[in-house]
Amino acid sequence: MTRAVRAGMDFISALDRGSLGGLARLCAPDATWWVDTGPDRRGGDPDLAPTGSGRFPLHGVMRMDDKLALMRALGPGAFPTGCRQIPRRVVAGDDTCVIEVEGYGVHAGGLEYANRYGFVFDVDPAGAVVAVREYLDTSHAQHVVGGGAAVPRSSLDRRPARAASGPAAAPRPLRAALAMWPALARGDLDAFGALFTADATWWTDSGRHRDRGRLHGWGDLDANGPFHGRVPMTAKLAAMRARLAGGAYRSAAVEVTADRWVVDDTLVAVEAHGDATLGDGSRYQNRYLWIVDVRAGGIAEVREYCDTLHIADLMGFDAEVGR
Repeated sequence: MTRAVRAGMDFISALDRGSLGGLARLCAPDATWWVDTGPDRRGGDPDLAPTGSGRFPLHGVMRMDDKLALMRALGPGAFPTGCRQIPRRVVAGDDTCVIEVEGYGVHAGGLEYANRYGFVFDVDPAGAVVAVREYLDTSHAQHVVGGGAAVPRSSLDRRPARAASGPAAAPRPLRAALAMWPALARGDLDAFGALFTADATWWTDSGRHRDRGRLHGWGDLDANGPFHGRVPMTAKLAAMRARLAGGAYRSAAVEVTADRWVVDDTLVAVEAHGDATLGDGSRYQNRYLWIVDVRAGGIAEVREYCDTLHIADLMGFDAEVGR
């Protein structure tokens, strides 16, 4: 077990127990915790908003001390019977690891909270956590924990740089994972689809319909657009083709920049951000964590963690009521 995995698993265990002191002891003094920010894209950009958005639960970057103080202030009253955190899959690196987690609790307001997370942990040479980045279903989190309060919209002024191709000696799984983005930016869904195995699947979370988004269940692509759970890649490609043909984008499609990655055997975890101009002229600027499982015949599975509230805000899909 690498030091990053050990620290990350200890962090999830302390979170599961509700041990805020345990979380503090695992972290370096200047550690930070990031969560995305829904329609407020600037608030979630660490460069443009280094102190975050100031809104809970979608706060952008927060100092770990401030985050834990906020959690103490909310106290057990937020989840009177606790909020479980169950690790499901790990992508291991030495200084960085990714842990997929399922959480469940009943909020004090009476709503069930059943989120799925991709936690990214950066650790220092001593094994202390220096940064946590939490990718989750932001629409579900805002609906349950944020009380459904409105989030103001902002956009980023700068366009992303072109995605890097990866190191020259990149392992085959990383090359396959990074090859998705140039094809997608061109809107070349033939080249994009050719990267996948015949039985490949694509998962993204599911808004209010929590059962549909279970990681090992089957979702429903027709029920609520992009909030579909696990679906066959053939169906996902058909939906993407229909969206392009319907004039969803003024740009060719979504231009993705891969920011960081971790490679663990066949698994590749990629943090990235995307940019597109939609048909109505609005800017789609999401931030992602993809878990890509690359097998001998191609990409067998993708799990996509992203800011679902940003999608709901711009694309006309209400993640909380269905349509």
